[in-house]
Amino acid sequence: MTKLKIMFNRLLIGFGLLLFIFLVFKLGKSFTKDSSEFVQTLNPQESAELPEEMVPLSNPIKDLNVEISLPSQIERELDLSMLVDSPILEDLTLGFATTQSMQTFLAQAEANGFRVRDRSAELKTVRLRVLDLDQASRYFDKMENEEEPHYNYRVRSPELPRAEFLEGEKSFGANADEWIGVPEERNDWGRGVKVAILDSGIDLSHSNLDGVSIEEIDMLGGGSSSRGHGTAIASIISGNDSGIMGIAPSASLLSIRVLDGKGQGDSFTVAKGIVEAANRGAQVINLSLGGTGESIVLKNAVDYARAQGSLVVAAVGNEGVSGVSYPAKFDHVIGVTSVDANGRQSSFANYGEGVDIAAPGVGVFTAWEDEALVSFSGTSSATAFISGALASEISRNPNLSSDQVVDLLYKYSNESEKPGFDEFTGNGILNVGRIENRNVPNLHDGAIVGYYFDPEEMKGGTTPFLVSVQNQGTAWLNNVSLEVEYRGVVKNYIFNNLDPGETRSEKLFLDGSGESGKGVRISSQLRLSGQTDIYPENNSRVSTISLPD
Repeated sequence: MTKLKIMFNRLLIGFGLLLFIFLVFKLGKSFTKDSSEFVQTLNPQESAELPEEMVPLSNPIKDLNVEISLPSQIERELDLSMLVDSPILEDLTLGFATTQSMQTFLAQAEANGFRVRDRSAELKTVRLRVLDLDQASRYFDKMENEEEPHYNYRVRSPELPRAEFLEGEKSFGANADEWIGVPEERNDWGRGVKVAILDSGIDLSHSNLDGVSIEEIDMLGGGSSSRGHGTAIASIISGNDSGIMGIAPSASLLSIRVLDGKGQGDSFTVAKGIVEAANRGAQVINLSLGGTGESIVLKNAVDYARAQGSLVVAAVGNEGVSGVSYPAKFDHVIGVTSVDANGRQSSFANYGEGVDIAAPGVGVFTAWEDEALVSFSGTSSATAFISGALASEISRNPNLSSDQVVDLLYKYSNESEKPGFDEFTGNGILNVGRIENRNVPNLHDGAIVGYYFDPEEMKGGTTPFLVSVQNQGTAWLNNVSLEVEYRGVVKNYIFNNLDPGETRSEKLFLDGSGESGKGVRISSQLRLSGQTDIYPENNSRVSTISLPD
């Protein structure tokens, strides 16, 4: 069987699965509200406050039980005529072991039935189109090396979260920076650090970006583009105090346009953008984009950037399913998920292998194109917070390696609902304040980090759950009391010898989901005996829990 047939067989399987996911998505969307309302133009003075978190533990996508029927065996032999009209052959990538072998291919490309669309010397990869299928097939058949064509997978900025995903989630508004412990005095944060934003481009005329050093590269060859998404990312990272100040306002930005006006692009162009960013000295590369295809050229670009010393940060995706987008799923990429202002992983965020850390991603106030200010939700915004935090820490810790800076973010992240490293928030939730205070002695900060219900144990009837407490200060905590009240019952617990950073949990039991579908209200209060808590806001938590039937 020719290599083109092998490639096409693999892609048939992949596209079959993608088609199924697409149909499920379309089916769900047909009876939901329009998601466009979740990038809203705002009056900067307006910010909705919720008295308590409403926690439906039933996700419309995560709880969907569907059996997939696929052929038990894919036909191993394909007639080449089946491939002639395939759009797959319009956009392929081909990698080479050496520069010389790539040059040899380029010199003979047309004679072998190919048209070269683009190339990357650093990645030793060619983007091509098959013009003559018979000639191309004969070329691959006679090659003795392992050259194999791959489809140039599509990527895009994550779709905005659908309406039902945001019901009950608490927005950050203008308070996301304060929530993660970023001080107001940070004008010099990020100085000397270059952050590359691979996106739709940036509106350089926005007042929130006045004074920010921004270099532009357009890898799509010009044309009009909606630059709102890229502008929002830039604002979160380096915006000035005329709007919402960024995490690292003194960082310089390298805007590389790899997505068109609809937020769509391809893996090869993104890969070239990553290489360009690394070659231009970007210490942080922000990728608030992704796709479902495991692109070889994109993986090679990530590895190239890491070898150059760049940190690559990417969004896990907004479909609310098990399965992280690429490139966030690759090794050497920091995969970022979203949490709301109650510290809960967003129901729209993808989960699974590849999730490394969480950051604010619900209703974040940020700039948009044409001088707009919007409320922005999604793993895109969460990714920008991580990129900004990395830039700020690199600038203020010049003696640390890039990997050591990443370890700082992981080590001093806040625990999420599920104790320990998990598939939902990875190492935890970004907390810049804890990083800043890590060398300040005798800081007392106890926190209720949430309620965790194991999906495997939610089978109706009596359901166990965990209430978790974390020491987020720098001093040992003793005689810490936790009071939990629900269904008219009050439970009391005492914690001693709680090490800085340590998390402890107590198991409780909930009988039923509440009366008339209203859910069960759980109220918890943490008290430190004889010690002053530096952040009492995280000592209480009130939630209404709705269990699935």
